[in-house]
Amino acid sequence: MNSRTVTCGLLLLVVYTLLPGTSRAQDSQDNASVAAQLDATKPILAKIKKDAANMESYTRNNGLSWQTHATTLEKTRADVNELQQNMRGLQSHRSVASPWQQDAIDRITALANDLATNMNAAIAQLSKSKSRPTAPPYPEYLKANARIANDLSDAINDTIDYGQSKAKMDSLAKQFS
Repeated sequence: MNSRTVTCGLLLLVVYTLLPGTSRAQDSQDNASVAAQLDATKPILAKIKKDAANMESYTRNNGLSWQTHATTLEKTRADVNELQQNMRGLQSHRSVASPWQQDAIDRITALANDLATNMNAAIAQLSKSKSRPTAPPYPEYLKANARIANDLSDAINDTIDYGQSKAKMDSLAKQFS
């Protein structure tokens, strides 16, 4: 069992202990479409993480041409655009999501927007300095893309884990009520 699952389980236990039963009943109406939408982002984000890690490694290789950078950035931009489309779908489910799911949607969407903004900044910077693709601040954009992609992946995985743990706790609570 990984530490994230244990942490989510412990957090749920504390929340269920401290909150009155009426609050639990209201929150138990999690929207399954939110979880499905989050699951759909995982393969897209896996591609983005891989490409972002590759791009970050490019900062340590001065021999790569700007065309190599541009090709990988364009591929990653296409994946980030697909992720943004998925985020719009996730936002469309926000009004029917449970309160904790709404908070998760807000956090995840903000990270996805940061990734898209930073990706566009990296592309703009590369366009300005094609002859020197490793000149600052371009490498910092690439490092930030890798970090944001990892943070976004963690946030999505944590949200999915939390939802699954919460569903188990809700099921157990119903059995013992």
